[in-house]
Amino acid sequence: MASKVQNVESGGARVAYLTLYNALFASLWAAIFITVATTAASGGQLAVYEAAEARSRWVQTLTLIEVVHSAVGLVKSPVGTTALQVVARTIIVWMVCYSFPESTASSGAYVALLLSWATADTIRYAYLALNLHGKASDALVWLRYTMFYPLYPTGIASEFWLLYLAIEPASRVSAVLPPIFYFCLCLYIPGVYHNSASLS
Repeated sequence: MASKVQNVESGGARVAYLTLYNALFASLWAAIFITVATTAASGGQLAVYEAAEARSRWVQTLTLIEVVHSAVGLVKSPVGTTALQVVARTIIVWMVCYSFPESTASSGAYVALLLSWATADTIRYAYLALNLHGKASDALVWLRYTMFYPLYPTGIASEFWLLYLAIEPASRVSAVLPPIFYFCLCLYIPGVYHNSASLS
């Protein structure tokens, strides 16, 4: 009897934590989307970088905890797939967007990247938060699985292009970086196939 009570309590704590986590990140990405959309409309691409780069970088970095969620069984997502997605995006925000603004800030791919990420993650986290309680609406479910098709390739293409643009300025910093970046570009081919198969 005591073990059943403990299981119920631990299950309740898990649901409460994941609800709070997903609701928080839905709000954070929604705020980034609004910032990017309004800034792009009024100030252009360079203004988007200034307004959203730091916030999007740290929000994305915080999602590394999702690897821990998967590793300890808090969620059912495979550790490998989760790590691949989260780490790849964190590398993009730190090693590319933050480190080489001369190639990132003026590119339309940066705006496309943030809009794709922010739209997809606002929908995804909102769905996950509500679905924990069986309250995800039909419209949200439709958005969750339909918007994947335009947003995933747009996000991936933007990541790929920004990484490619960073190779030239990276070569002025260290001769080691361009081969690493080219290697990362090559990883997108199997990575896209794997993620498309697992997420679609």
